[in-house]
Amino acid sequence: MVLLMKFRPLQDACWLVGLVAAISSSGSTLAHTASDKTGPDKTGFAKRVQPFLETHCFRCHGPKKQKSRIRLDRLTTYRSENRALWTKVYEALVHGEMPPEKEPQPSASGRARVASWIVARQRASRSGRTRRLNRRELSAALQDLTGLQVDYASMLPADGKVDGFDTGADGLQDAADSVARVMKITRRAVDAIRFLEPAGLKLTGDLRQEKHPKREVERWRKEHGYRVRLKGHDLKQKGVLLSPGWLKGGSESSIEIPTPDAPPKGVARVTFVVSVPEGMKGLPTPHLNMKVPGQNTGYFDVTGTFDKPRTFTFDVQLDELPPDRNKRIRIRFRSLVELPYEVKGFRNDTRTKPGERVPPGTRIYKPLYDRKKIKNPLEHPVPYTLLQQMTFEPNHVAAWPPESWGVEVGKLDDSVKSAEKLLSIWMERAWRRPVKRTEVSHFLGLYRKLRAQQMTFDDALRATFQSVLMSGPFRYHASVADRDTGIAQHAIASRLSFMLIGSPPDKTLRDLAKASKLRDPKTLDAQVDRLIADPRSRAFFKPFVTQWLEIGQPITIAMRSIKNQDFQFGRHLRDSMRAETVAYVRQLFVDNKPAKELVDSDWAMSNDILARFYGHEPIEGSELRKVRLKKDDPRGGGILGHGGIQSMLTWMGENWVIYRGAWTMRHILDDPPPPPPLEVPELVPSDGKNRGKTARQLLKQHQEDADCSVCHEKMDPIGFAFQNFDLSGRWREVEYEQYVRNEIDGKVEWYGKGKSRPLDTTGQLPRGETFKTYSQFKDVISKHYARDLMRGVMKNLLLYGTGRKPEIDDLTQIESIMDRAAETGYRMRDSLKALIRSKVFLE
Repeated sequence: MVLLMKFRPLQDACWLVGLVAAISSSGSTLAHTASDKTGPDKTGFAKRVQPFLETHCFRCHGPKKQKSRIRLDRLTTYRSENRALWTKVYEALVHGEMPPEKEPQPSASGRARVASWIVARQRASRSGRTRRLNRRELSAALQDLTGLQVDYASMLPADGKVDGFDTGADGLQDAADSVARVMKITRRAVDAIRFLEPAGLKLTGDLRQEKHPKREVERWRKEHGYRVRLKGHDLKQKGVLLSPGWLKGGSESSIEIPTPDAPPKGVARVTFVVSVPEGMKGLPTPHLNMKVPGQNTGYFDVTGTFDKPRTFTFDVQLDELPPDRNKRIRIRFRSLVELPYEVKGFRNDTRTKPGERVPPGTRIYKPLYDRKKIKNPLEHPVPYTLLQQMTFEPNHVAAWPPESWGVEVGKLDDSVKSAEKLLSIWMERAWRRPVKRTEVSHFLGLYRKLRAQQMTFDDALRATFQSVLMSGPFRYHASVADRDTGIAQHAIASRLSFMLIGSPPDKTLRDLAKASKLRDPKTLDAQVDRLIADPRSRAFFKPFVTQWLEIGQPITIAMRSIKNQDFQFGRHLRDSMRAETVAYVRQLFVDNKPAKELVDSDWAMSNDILARFYGHEPIEGSELRKVRLKKDDPRGGGILGHGGIQSMLTWMGENWVIYRGAWTMRHILDDPPPPPPLEVPELVPSDGKNRGKTARQLLKQHQEDADCSVCHEKMDPIGFAFQNFDLSGRWREVEYEQYVRNEIDGKVEWYGKGKSRPLDTTGQLPRGETFKTYSQFKDVISKHYARDLMRGVMKNLLLYGTGRKPEIDDLTQIESIMDRAAETGYRMRDSLKALIRSKVFLE
């Protein structure tokens, strides 16, 4: 018996699904038999299960052979640490895949007996599991509490993962070093807020008022020691035109903070008021970029007019930033241009030879002009950023509570009454639920002790605030099944909010929780609709899609010649490729599209550089937007045609067919292949003995190996569907006998050599459907695998939202949800709402 996921038509095993569903809904006494600590005889394992495993499983998953790296002969009963393995056995039984068709088949009663035993044991051994906030959630919670936009996540150690997700409870267990780090970060967070203390130094430079604008901020050095370097042109009564950074140009501006004795602490806040100068029509959109070592600070499109500029604020945690050799900390910022472009009337500044063909996308192209001849910078063929105003707060300490909360605190003074009032507000927001007077009193006692030690009002309250942050109710998610219905309601609000907008509940969710309305189906549906449509939902889709589809892997942008590309342009393209997939999946949910449009549609999400890369109609600006595709577009819509996905599946080696097939099984067909055997060598097409062979000839070697064939017979025929995509995810019509690949400093040169030949794109899907082209492949997936696709999405949503890997009861509820969603084509947002309404999410 080989324990692999091979989905047959579900009706073949419907009797078994029905049996398990009946057991799940009956509340039978099987669910209350002995716990997983009880001996095997008392659970019935020796009589009901072990003979079945010995007969049908041990030959492939026993002491002599462990196919798919699974061994079952060591199982003596059901234990909590083996829950995932028993769930695999159950799924294999339910979907009729165990044992394989070529092996002797057990009786229907035998299958049912083992399946029902697994269901009963898993339910009997179920225990509650709490999980802490991961570093993304902790950072968002601290930002929500303080009103600061500091990237606290970058200062915390990476979280453990479960099936690729950083929300899994099993991967979020505390360790001594992680707790110590949280103590340090929470201390920094509370140190950046104030109550009775006055505001600190705030330097403002209005660059529109000076005849020589730069002088407005240059005086900060003489008066306060902060040196500001602005790289650009003074524009009288307008501001400073920041020169764009592109190609190898160094145009970084900076603020330098002196560190004569010790590095500065706390938060520095920088605020820019910027716009696009007149006369930039037809030029790319510039970007304002902040650079601070080790921290994610900011990257924004610069838009707006002189009369209606845009304001950007950056908060930078100064602690641990390394001073330079001059004992200064530099906060760098610059205007970036990351799109090749040309301007009529100016020749191209490039080394491309006449007639040389260069793939689109990142080709070097910028206008060549003489600054000495064109003295007016507004006439330069350059997309400048106009900096109109700049504010710098070297030690920003924010007034608390944030003004944006709209909380009436009245007049504050140095009294216990004021401290208690502020502490109550802090605890309620930190714990994400109402707090009892006795809970506040406990921490107020700490405040009193600190005041008795001669600490100031602000310092004592900050220390008390931090002790709240180190408590369980802040650092851990509350249980949605808590016996206290009030806590449970707010736990639902938190679970919903952290999942769908990546931050603590907003006022709407808090009010609904207080009114005990968050188990009402209509209310939950309305909140899902509201939050998914909110721009804040990008904080859900980016981490979810990135981890689900593994799109954080490297993307290769290759050219025929290394000299005809630029790394900066390539960076913008790579970022856009990843963002394209995230934006596409988000749009599916926003528009409530059917599941099939995940792989096939007539639309895409695109921006300026993606339109160039794909050969679409030109688009202005880097913001992704929905565009309609031409009917003759060969790749069409859907994530499978995204250049970023197809390119990332080539970086690991040259066996694209294997990687692409395995990825599709795992993420599209919900049929993940097991890890390959350790002793099997990788097939390298460029090796001498393999050079010139087709992909199908190479892969035949794997399929002839008994240990490999069980997986490769399924993966390889799928992978051939993507042969039209080259190393960079571009569309191609032919392939070559061999390829040249060189790499220097991140630039990749890649091109075909020798004779060309037609692409082999014929293949077969797991249920026997055949295809000859990529388009036919997508059509088969859309028509026959939408349920498999949606099942995989739902299982991943469950893990991401609750921190729990789907178990048997969860899988049964997911199947029930999909039964109801089948008539409408498994619409994405409707299916998400059904999941959130279900016991899987609420209990």
